[in-house]
Amino acid sequence: MDPAFTIEEFPMSPLDSLPIAGEPPEYLGEAAEAERGVHVITLEKALELAIQHNRTYQAEKESVYLEALGLTLDRHEYTPIFSASGQGKYAHSTKDVTVSNDSILKQAFSEAPEMMNRIGQMTGTPAGLLKSYAALVAEAPDVAGLKASSTIVKNENDMAGSGNAGVTLLLKGGGRIALDITSNFLRFLTGDARLSATSALAGSISQPLLRGAGRKIADETLTQAERDLLYTLRDFVRYRQEFTIRICSDYYGVLQTRDTIRNNWQSFQSFKKNAEREHALEAEGKRKQSDVRRLDQAQLSNENSWVSSIRSYRQRLDAFKIEMGLSADAPVVLEDGEMARLKETGIIHPNILPEDAAKVAAASRLDLYTQRDRCEDAQRRVKIAKNAFLPKLDATFDFTVPGQNGTHPQHFDPQRTRWNAGFDADLSLDRKSKRNNYRSALIAGERARRNLELAEDTVMLDVRDSWRSLDQAKRAYEIATQSVELNRKRVEEQELLSELGRATAQNRVDAQNDLTAAENSRTDALVTHTIARLQFWYDMGILFIKENGQWEEITDVPEP
Repeated sequence: MDPAFTIEEFPMSPLDSLPIAGEPPEYLGEAAEAERGVHVITLEKALELAIQHNRTYQAEKESVYLEALGLTLDRHEYTPIFSASGQGKYAHSTKDVTVSNDSILKQAFSEAPEMMNRIGQMTGTPAGLLKSYAALVAEAPDVAGLKASSTIVKNENDMAGSGNAGVTLLLKGGGRIALDITSNFLRFLTGDARLSATSALAGSISQPLLRGAGRKIADETLTQAERDLLYTLRDFVRYRQEFTIRICSDYYGVLQTRDTIRNNWQSFQSFKKNAEREHALEAEGKRKQSDVRRLDQAQLSNENSWVSSIRSYRQRLDAFKIEMGLSADAPVVLEDGEMARLKETGIIHPNILPEDAAKVAAASRLDLYTQRDRCEDAQRRVKIAKNAFLPKLDATFDFTVPGQNGTHPQHFDPQRTRWNAGFDADLSLDRKSKRNNYRSALIAGERARRNLELAEDTVMLDVRDSWRSLDQAKRAYEIATQSVELNRKRVEEQELLSELGRATAQNRVDAQNDLTAAENSRTDALVTHTIARLQFWYDMGILFIKENGQWEEITDVPEP
């Protein structure tokens, strides 16, 4: 895996940092103008751009990330999980209060005599007269019958709140621990201002003893999630290898099409030159008209092949730009020197027998490891399905510590603790669904075993077939190389015979066409062998990809 794995998209680096292409070659014809002043992308740079900006590659990375994201939740379930909640409210209300008028009036009129004495002293009025008047005033409520009670509306405001905090912990052995604290308070803000508060501390513990008991049974979800992530990582490593092979194949495919343009153009120029000379000899009566027309037809056919190869080259180049994450109109070309170096190096053929290669693959292929692990998963699920037949028997314990009466909710009263312990049992007399699940698990186990056997046979088949393809590409390259040399001599021979007037148009056309076909076949065999070699290392499981997408060339095959 890439140690710097990230799903963050890389910013597109400016193309100005890439080298500028030289004068476009003549064999590109009118398409040469489109490659004037463009930037050159090497194979290593193409791989780097592809792993940074290819859309499918980015989606594969995100799939790995999402799988890991799911695992974080599964692991989180086995850590202390805290929760807290609360609520508060302010309330306004009214209530009716009954008040006795008798007490109010008597209090008012009872003070009348004293007030009269003061008035008499100030005004000089006879005290007796004032006293009589005051007595009359004091008895006025009784005389008027104002003794009935009255109702008044009184406002009340209060504030109430409650809070809850808790923590739960799921144990890998199947047990669960929960702790919870609750608190409530009420404060009256008007009238008789007072505060009341209550609180409680509660906890519970449960542990399966039969069904669902044991680490291997209880944390199966977490175990499978971790293994699924491992499978995803292996698949992504294999995908990176496939991706590098595909980018390399497409890169060389574009250069191969460009090399085909060069070969077809050289053939077209050769026919054009020969046709001009033959027309001159025809004018002198030294050539038959039929032979000259045959050369003209061959010239037109080669010109058409040249034009078609240019169109194919431009199409494959635009498609490869998109594969690298660039736009189709990006001003870039691929480095033609990569093909030149490939031709100069020739084929690199591994010296290993297919039987030994199959043994290496059996010990190295990541997808084969995944199949073996999936077989283990199926066997593990059989044990889990068998455990489901056991009756449910859970040991339970819970307690509650109430709060002290008063105004402090954080004060608890341990002396009033209530607790209980016991067992929770379920015999599960209806076992039809469990029977079906167990039977399904057995069948899935057999399928997994057969899939593993098929995977082992398929790996051996892949390696053998890849070795055969590689050996065939080697033989095709050797044959094409010999064919190029043979047809080059044929063309030289026809040139000499033509100068002596002994060559036929048919032989000259055939020799030139065969040379062009042989050169194209040699390039094709060289590219095919290079990709087949990478595919061979991939099928053996020993193709290692660097962070920039470049592969590590293998010079020594490990012992099987």
